[in-house]
Amino acid sequence: MFPCLPRHFGTFVAVLALAAALRAQTPFVSSPWCGNVTATSATAALRVVNPGMKVRLLVSRTADLSESQFSLPVASSAETGNAVKLEVQGLLPNTEYFYGFEINGSVSGEVISRGRFRTFPLGAASFKIAFSSCADYRKEDQSAFSAIEAERPLLFINTGDLHYNDTNSTNVEDYRRNYDGVLQHPVQASLYRNIPVAYMWDDHDFSGNDSDGGSIGRDAARRAYRERVPHYPLGSAGGTMAQAFTIGRVRVIMTDMRSAADSRLIPDNAAKSHLGEAQKTWFKQELIAARDADFPLIIWVCTAPWIGTAGSGDDDWSVYSTERREIANFIKANRIKNVTLISGDMHALAYDNGAHSDYADGGGAPLVVLHAAALTSDGSSKGGPYTGGPFPGNRQYGVLEVTDTGGTTIAANFSGKRVGEGTKLTYDFTAQTSGKTTSVASAPLSGDSTGDKALTAISTRGRIVGGDVLIAGFVVSGRSPRNVMIRAVGPSLVPHGVPDALPNPKLVVYQGPTAIADNDDWGTGNVTQISAGFVRGGLFPYSSQTSKDSALFLLLAPGVYTAQVRSADGAGGVTLVEVYDVP
Repeated sequence: MFPCLPRHFGTFVAVLALAAALRAQTPFVSSPWCGNVTATSATAALRVVNPGMKVRLLVSRTADLSESQFSLPVASSAETGNAVKLEVQGLLPNTEYFYGFEINGSVSGEVISRGRFRTFPLGAASFKIAFSSCADYRKEDQSAFSAIEAERPLLFINTGDLHYNDTNSTNVEDYRRNYDGVLQHPVQASLYRNIPVAYMWDDHDFSGNDSDGGSIGRDAARRAYRERVPHYPLGSAGGTMAQAFTIGRVRVIMTDMRSAADSRLIPDNAAKSHLGEAQKTWFKQELIAARDADFPLIIWVCTAPWIGTAGSGDDDWSVYSTERREIANFIKANRIKNVTLISGDMHALAYDNGAHSDYADGGGAPLVVLHAAALTSDGSSKGGPYTGGPFPGNRQYGVLEVTDTGGTTIAANFSGKRVGEGTKLTYDFTAQTSGKTTSVASAPLSGDSTGDKALTAISTRGRIVGGDVLIAGFVVSGRSPRNVMIRAVGPSLVPHGVPDALPNPKLVVYQGPTAIADNDDWGTGNVTQISAGFVRGGLFPYSSQTSKDSALFLLLAPGVYTAQVRSADGAGGVTLVEVYDVP
């Protein structure tokens, strides 16, 4: 089934022995793993031996699982290879929990069936995450996994190459067995059981070395990922594994660099994409949403190295340099700050403070770039130059510690570590909120087409209680009318980490003292035109056409305007009012 290299033989036999023991003594094909953790919920995923097995997840604040909360029961099915995913909700934020499984009415007591996690904090909080990539469970030395588990991070972000089986097959069972191989390894399985994971694949664990959206195994690989991985909700991003989530006041955006990518070998031009058009649109909307929600720090989990001279590499952003420039220009044009890129694939420790990562025309989009790998693979370097490193090697991982005491500035410390040698490099940096308040915001929105635009968008966020009004003032300058998108976002803030959003905002636009337009529920307006305006303006979409968010798309003559937001039903909560000049 696997190549048995001599130096891997002992570990390989141990993994096969564990797999046989699992099948013989327990209902589990492999160890479970935990993910999709939020401030109030968590998911565990596992594969059992037979169809028709009724499984529930038990979650408790004590290791003996007393006074447990239960998930809804799920019956295993041959259609999914007997894989089940179970979610428990209603948990307390920033709290340690233990979990286990009830199968066909009996609670399993095996060590491999028990794990733990900590829910994420709500609002300002300090925390630690770990990240790395590039691991082969057939290798002898798996000590990096034990070292990461000993760090007790809130989350482990696996940035790709979960294994090196290089499967490219239309048979989904081939991909399911790859996950079994990882989760049957005693050292790796212990980490994934006891530290929540956010995992994004790269090439070796997608459909083989240098694989892309044209791989014959793409659909089977995607299906197995959805079945087996405890992932965050997948974005509407062209079938990719793109996903995003929030930790405290940090927004994390994970992109799939493989399953929609064009071949790295075709000429580099505006049509060539590393993300695919649907995912790229989703990614831009997520960046805008994170900016508008005023997250001090945005983490982009990108499994491909970002830095490198155009055309110099063969499997990284340097051979997608036109799209790289497009993304950098988008970040610059939309004034998206504090983007930190956590990258995989390169088997080394390195960081860049923005000195070499800015690919916007004329500059203006420097990104902090952090590299940490490899877990078991031999060392190698890609791209660069970097401000610090690279330090090639294995048994390596990164730790990012975020210190957030609730002010406008948060601090972050990156440590690149090697087992047995400790910290090899460090980098300290800060990130800052935009300082938005609930007071009136007033700014010129745009100028004539013949002049420079001073500002293309404004937004302000605040809490409405009772009869409060949130006001954003803006000016359409120049001599020509402008297309303007005005939004009052309430319920659609919830998926972006704002749980106490205003349930039903009402938007009224005034020119001077005169009300010229209003909207309560956006679905009652011109949905086609408004939705198109979202896309053209780079705005994140609303959660559904029936959501009670408000929006207006107006052609406004030069003049002074205010957008005023109230609660339509008297309930209180947080709302975001946005005004965009739409091209």
